[in-house]
Amino acid sequence: MVERPTYQRRGAQLRMPTFQDAVGQVAARGAAQTGQALDRMTSFFLQQTEQQAQIRGEEYGALHAPTREQLKDAMEGKDDIDLPGGNFTVADRAARKAALAITSDNLQHLAQARITEIVLDAYKTQKDPTDLATEVDAVIAGYGDILDKNAPTLALNFRAKMGMYANREYESYARSLITSSKGSNYAGLIASLVPEDEAISGGVVIGGGN
Repeated sequence: MVERPTYQRRGAQLRMPTFQDAVGQVAARGAAQTGQALDRMTSFFLQQTEQQAQIRGEEYGALHAPTREQLKDAMEGKDDIDLPGGNFTVADRAARKAALAITSDNLQHLAQARITEIVLDAYKTQKDPTDLATEVDAVIAGYGDILDKNAPTLALNFRAKMGMYANREYESYARSLITSSKGSNYAGLIASLVPEDEAISGGVVIGGGN
């Protein structure tokens, strides 16, 4: 008789969570939440520290920016300007940015004042417009060179603003010359039409008439 093969049934074993497993899961969740809370606290403190460093840097840069007198000397080639701050830390960058902003404002003030002086002198002396433009361009270039080394973008902005200001002053002066020239030509024309033995008084020609 042939024996039938026998099969052994292998039942699936169910593993019930133990008390230790539950405690481990709770501990893991707690550790994750604690880690997230610590990350948030660290981020908050770092942000506060960065803001304080930026404020300190801005205050330092504003207090130690070059004076107008120092900028005048630099423009005349007597000395180089010394800007506070740098590019290494938050405070350094904030100090440099604040100092550059104040320096740019002071340069604009100095350049406008000098251009105004030149234009007023031109009105007094009836200076040739070409000479006036040359002097004004030299002022803008001189003060602009101070920013070129430390802040090329600010230097371009400075030159653009001063160029517009100078152009308005130049156009006003040129129109004044044209008006003055027309008046002189008109007076010359009248003088050429009136005989030498006649004079103009009160709008009436008085002279050796008939």
